[in-house]
Amino acid sequence: MRTELRKTVFAIKDEGLGRGDKPDWITVRATVFYIKPDNFCYTACPLDNGGKQCNKKVTNNGGTWWCDRCDRTVPECDYKYLFNIQVQGHTGPTWVTAFQEVSEEIMQHPAKELFLWSQTDNQKFIEAIQKLTFTEHLFKLKVKEEMYNDEQRLKLTMVRVDRTDWVAESKLMIDLITKLNRGESIDVPIGSGINGGSTHFATTT
Repeated sequence: MRTELRKTVFAIKDEGLGRGDKPDWITVRATVFYIKPDNFCYTACPLDNGGKQCNKKVTNNGGTWWCDRCDRTVPECDYKYLFNIQVQGHTGPTWVTAFQEVSEEIMQHPAKELFLWSQTDNQKFIEAIQKLTFTEHLFKLKVKEEMYNDEQRLKLTMVRVDRTDWVAESKLMIDLITKLNRGESIDVPIGSGINGGSTHFATTT
């Protein structure tokens, strides 16, 4: 079972997350600061490939769409999300990438619908994106360095998003503070705001 640690945005670089052989899986409590409206989706192949939708990017072929993976032309394409979102935690901002499933959960609209709005009703498109700005969530992220244009870059991919449960967050803080006051050694979840974002805070009497 994969363990997802609570971290701050600052801790991602400070602790060198994602630089190992395997990705790091973390949770960050942060606010949506900006959603990039350009290239937020791509044209995808709707054909079945091995029991699931192909989803490979297709190219416009003069009214039809060509899929390299399926080696076929289709009369219509599908649309899949590919959002770049800047989130802001209490230690700073960072950019994350959100693919189809999590983006659709956030937007609550299919990618095709949002694409059509961007072409025919810009005001509706802008409102759909802006309604998420300055909303706070718990973001589950995959953190991994990847090679891009012969350069190692840190990539943060959003794999799940949950509304902040303030009751649960309050209980977490109370529990940590209670242990701290007792002089107990505690593991502080990064993102809690305690101890400025370090991973461990030990006390002695």
